Amino acid sequence: MQLADRFRAYAVAAEAEGSPVYAEWARGVAGDDDVLRVVEAAPEARRQPVLVLATCRWLGASPGPWSRLREWVLGHAAELVAELGRRSVQTNDVRRSAPLSLALARLEGPVALLEVGASAGLCLYPDRVAYEGGGRTWGDVDSTVRVSVDVSGPVGRPVVPEVAWRGGLDLDPLDVLDDDDVAWLETLLPPGPTDRTALLARAVSMARTAPPRLERGDAVDDLARVAALAPPSARLVVVSTGTLVYLPGRRRQQFVDAVRALDAHWVSYERADLLHDVGPVVDPPVTGPDAFAVLALDGEPIALGDAHGTRLTLLHG
Repeated sequence: MQLADRFRAYAVAAEAEGSPVYAEWARGVAGDDDVLRVVEAAPEARRQPVLVLATCRWLGASPGPWSRLREWVLGHAAELVAELGRRSVQTNDVRRSAPLSLALARLEGPVALLEVGASAGLCLYPDRVAYEGGGRTWGDVDSTVRVSVDVSGPVGRPVVPEVAWRGGLDLDPLDVLDDDDVAWLETLLPPGPTDRTALLARAVSMARTAPPRLERGDAVDDLARVAALAPPSARLVVVSTGTLVYLPGRRRQQFVDAVRALDAHWVSYERADLLHDVGPVVDPPVTGPDAFAVLALDGEPIALGDAHGTRLTLLHG
């Protein structure tokens, strides 16, 4: 996909998410050869639209019309390219705890959670979040961190098992106790009429009471090393939510092989076309944004959902 096409596609996603500012900015970038040349000067892996726009804001560009951002980018091109070389997409969407909780409810505790691509580790607290969906409330119903999910299918009565250990693996982990790291997480959220900023703040406050153990390392090469840190008395569960898209195709299969070599369960919530052996058949079929990702436990599909885990179609059986 050409860079301009990536920004056009992101404009559609930003509009659907309720960020007209990012939608306008992304369309502006897509149609402006001068600005595209600036972005193309950054490393290829650093040209993701959400990263480019967040880095602009991090460096001082304020939400406003496209014409103003264009002027800012062309006036700060070298600074923007240099900063993009140091940054990476590290969104930590707490809403993905909802599908994670439904998968974990199928396991007996206590469990040791190891999230790959953990960012700041905010999805390592599925037992400390309150969930509402499908006419049910589950998780920690008294939690200040509350997630609503539109669920269709057999919800049942989910019980999230006890979490005895929380660990994460990331190439560049963020620290919930570091104000600059938290500010970067906030900047990665698209500006607009959304409650995601407030949800992030509540999740950070919760995590700061018991910070997770985060290790710097590679998803494949360092997985076994970090897994060995988990207490043997707990059931090890490897978690990946929206992580594999950042691995090259061959590396994805190596990750799957590394997980399956462990004495562990694996909960994945990944884009539907990334894992060819995790492909549910749904009748009636679910298509479009609500079939963006597949929730699976040990490779067995449990549900289809949107990119953020806010709409889920649970599978029977």
